[in-house]
Amino acid sequence: MDLRLMDIDSPIFHALHHVLDAATDDKSSANIPSGAYVRDAKAMAATPADVKEYPNSYSFIVDMPGLKSGDIKVQVEEDRVLLISGERKREEEKEAGAKYVRMERRIGKLMRKFVLPENADTEAVSAVCQDGVLTVTVPKLAPPEPKKPKTIELKIKMDLRLMDIDSPIFHALHHVLDAATDDKSSANIPSGAYVRDAKAMAATPADVKEYPNSYSFIVDMPGLKSGDIKVQVEEDRVLLISGERKREEEKEAGAKYVRMERRIGKLMRKFVLPENADTEAVSAVCQDGVLTVTVPKLAPPEPKKPKTIEVKIA
Repeated sequence: MDLRLMDIDSPIFHALHHVLDAATDDKSSANIPSGAYVRDAKAMAATPADVKEYPNSYSFIVDMPGLKSGDIKVQVEEDRVLLISGERKREEEKEAGAKYVRMERRIGKLMRKFVLPENADTEAVSAVCQDGVLTVTVPKLAPPEPKKPKTIELKIKMDLRLMDIDSPIFHALHHVLDAATDDKSSANIPSGAYVRDAKAMAATPADVKEYPNSYSFIVDMPGLKSGDIKVQVEEDRVLLISGERKREEEKEAGAKYVRMERRIGKLMRKFVLPENADTEAVSAVCQDGVLTVTVPKLAPPEPKKPKTIEVKIA
């Protein structure tokens, strides 16, 4: 097994490993973060979340595919800190002889922390988990008595860089998409559809397992229901898994996004199935935001019977 497939041989892994070792061995050093701090920082960086503000509440939406309600912890700590955490473990194998062919879906600790505003009612927090998406609702306290108005000179300045619209990568991607749409004759510029599909495949992690009698493709698709996902077997034994995640329609007027991290748009993966895959018996199940596609193996061909050939002696 080439450990580089799991990013274990990457420079960032070695640097992090060094930090963890140093943090464990030298507790007296104030310049080196502790192992727990590094693990929590990694968990928070790998847990995307959206934050919405409504007229009467705040909403924190976190992708937690593969976790059930009992696996997730929601707490309000001191200083109005909202802590959302859970741990995703590798599933125990129910069938002997399984081996991973590909591992992309993240396992381990999931965590986010948010400092709640002063008008948050920390005594009335509620949480619901559905299709691998956790929604934590924090009501607002009733507003205080209005103070007498005070006239202040207001200078308005909008910096589009806050929306990343002025970033170099935005302009580069915008140029590629425009060029791909406007100049269809250029062979050097990928089409808009190709760029969108490539982005979708890069943003859709998947694991692939091989069992003695089947192959299993496991894809994280939080927020999508079974009817939103398409599983097809195309020509040349290509397994296509696709779906599209759209921004939820607001049921309450006056909502606005305070933070947007969870990815929306197209989700897609393609796999070339081996020759012994039974493409007529493919099955798929989606639970807790995790799609599992099972492809049985064809029975091995029966060994040919030996053929006796008459030997003529000249």
